[in-house]
Formats: sequence, structure tokens, C-alpha cells
Amino acid sequence: MNKLIRTLVLSAVVATLPQVASAGFLNVPKQSLDLPVAGKVNAKGPTLGPSGFYVMCATIPSACKVQKARNVGASSGNVRLTVDTLKLIDRVNRQINGAMRPKAESGTADVWKIGGSSGDCEDYALTKRAALLRKGFPSSSLLMTTVVTRRGESHAVLMVRTDRGDFVLDNLNSLVKPWSATGYRFIAMQSPTNPRMWVRL
Repeated sequence: MNKLIRTLVLSAVVATLPQVASAGFLNVPKQSLDLPVAGKVNAKGPTLGPSGFYVMCATIPSACKVQKARNVGASSGNVRLTVDTLKLIDRVNRQINGAMRPKAESGTADVWKIGGSSGDCEDYALTKRAALLRKGFPSSSLLMTTVVTRRGESHAVLMVRTDRGDFVLDNLNSLVKPWSATGYRFIAMQSPTNPRMWVRL
């Protein structure tokens, strides 16, 4: 009985929450006043990125070059979060999560690739990054990021740095979330000033 009461109370509370919750975007808001705010991840200094990242940069140099903002507003390297920008971020996350299927690495080498019908976590994140770069997002706002999940597993996501904070696009979740709402421990990310370098978190 107690479990039933708790479930009913929780359902009532959830029903009163706004459609944009701190845990993720349930529905994209219709006006800018309702846009979510997230904090910014603090960088602690330079570090080495994953080995597969450097191999990718050597074989696909265009994936690791600086790109300035086109067709989207940006300030100090951060993309301006508007209703339209949020819709695009949300759409890219959902589309690529739906278009690709999970596939673990088969060998010992950590291969980072963009696109394809399948891949592991960094392949999803790189494909989302490439899609947003094509839409004109600056490279300084699209940061490959390594984390540790609640289960203690190494994982990679795409961090989108905005003027309203840092948001995460994740192949394990269809919701775009503020970084602090993911439950992950953040390890390192691409440097916002140089996409070939990484910083500790």
C-alpha cells in the first residue's frame, strides 16, 4: 500500500512540473523565457585525450580544426541558446540515436569514426558533433567529453557549450541534459580554444 501511495504522489508531482525539467528537455519550450539554464563545467588544465581521438585527427584533419560560428549566434565561443537552437540540438540528438545502433569495438584498437549505421559511444558523439558543425555551430561549443557512468563504466558524450551552460548529448538517453543532471563523473573534454587538445575536468 505504501508503494502505491508513493507512486501516486510522485505522479502528481511530475504532472505539475514544467515541460522543460532540469533532468532534460521533455518538450522544447515555445519562448525564450522558459529556456533551461545549466552550470558550466570547470576545466582544471591540459591533459591527454583518448588515443583514438589523435588517430582520427591524423586521418581526418578536418574533424579537428577550428570552425567559427555560421548561421547561429555565438558569444565568447559559446553558442547562444535560443528556442530554434534548442530544437536543433534536440533533433540531432534524437535522430542520430535513432539512426545508429550500438556496436562495441571488436579489436583492441580504439577507433573513432564519424557516421555509419552503427558504432560505440564516441562514434555517436562524433556524428552529432559533425552534424552540428555542418549547421554552423562553432567548434568551441561542441566538445567531445569522457565520463564515468554511475555503473563505473567509461563513456563518451558530446558537450554543447552555450551561453546558458553546458548540455550533454548522449547515446544512452534521448533527452538532452544539463551536465550536472546526468549523474556522470566528468573526466576530460576537448579544449574550447583548440579542438586538438584536451583539458581535465
